[in-house]
Amino acid sequence: MKKKIRIKDIALRAGVSIGTVDRVLHDRGEVSDDTKSKIQHIIDELDYRPNLLASSLASKKSIVFATLMPKASNQDNYWSKPHSGVEKARNQLIEYGVQIKQYFFEMEDSSSFSTEAAKLLLCEPDAVMLAPCAKREAISFTRKLDELTIPYVYIDSILPDTHPISFVAQSSFDSGFLAAKLIDWGTREEGIILLIHVAKELDNANHLLLREKGFFRYFELKKSDKHRIFKIEVSGNIEQEILSHLKVIGIEPCEVSGIFVTNSKVHSAASFFKSRCYTPKIVGYDLIPENIGLLKEGVIDFLICQKPELQGSHAIHLLFDHLVKKEKIRKENYTSIDLITKENIDFYNSI
Repeated sequence: MKKKIRIKDIALRAGVSIGTVDRVLHDRGEVSDDTKSKIQHIIDELDYRPNLLASSLASKKSIVFATLMPKASNQDNYWSKPHSGVEKARNQLIEYGVQIKQYFFEMEDSSSFSTEAAKLLLCEPDAVMLAPCAKREAISFTRKLDELTIPYVYIDSILPDTHPISFVAQSSFDSGFLAAKLIDWGTREEGIILLIHVAKELDNANHLLLREKGFFRYFELKKSDKHRIFKIEVSGNIEQEILSHLKVIGIEPCEVSGIFVTNSKVHSAASFFKSRCYTPKIVGYDLIPENIGLLKEGVIDFLICQKPELQGSHAIHLLFDHLVKKEKIRKENYTSIDLITKENIDFYNSI
């Protein structure tokens, strides 16, 4: 059995006091460069790992993580899954004195992001995990975090020109590219394809725009393609809005060959065509009950899973590794782009 290494053992070998070793371990106090280098060499040689639980309890200081995510309307909503992941991480880290304070904004109301962000700052967190769904408001908020030197991690999507210490998200561009490839394979030559955004503030939803960009990039690269592709934006009465858009374009529902919906609302578009007994190729996102039911019926052909529960738990652990364990963490943490069909849905583990 490997002998447990103590701070005392390191001090004896280095010929210094226990207090000096402690200052090096916690990067506080004045220690000469030569002594610091000598102690660090011994730490590495002995493969010393501090007792995080003992250190946390000894400090008698709670570590406060704050999270900012869209509110889940019910337990089957997509955003309930990252919340479950956060709760899982909370249970794993509670013994280390970690507290997690959660704040929720309305997905369809970007102003609520700013309201909840202001409340979050009042709790003076040591670190923050957030879903930057509202692009403008999230940029403003992260600038404040930068000013306060509060580290933060993104989940679900990424904002350029900001400074998170890490992120856990699926590549939106690449998932959109893959969706285009799937639809292209499954539609006839010169077919009519719809890209449907279901969002109230599309210009403020960076991840949806990246999925759109990836989708169109696939067809740009396939220069010989002759599909007719139309982008549709809907928000309220989805089925009625789709019908209105098709009339303006001059297309009958029966003429549509393929559909890509850029978020978990794919069931709304799928239901529209199902009610009219039309079966275009349909690709969308996320394993929520409405989507799973239509996938099993064969109305939806592919769902792209983003592992949202894993995103929530992994992001909290990244903050813990950075703040408590003082470890260097990976900046980019992309989740896999998992394709789910009616044939493999019953065997898929999204965690």
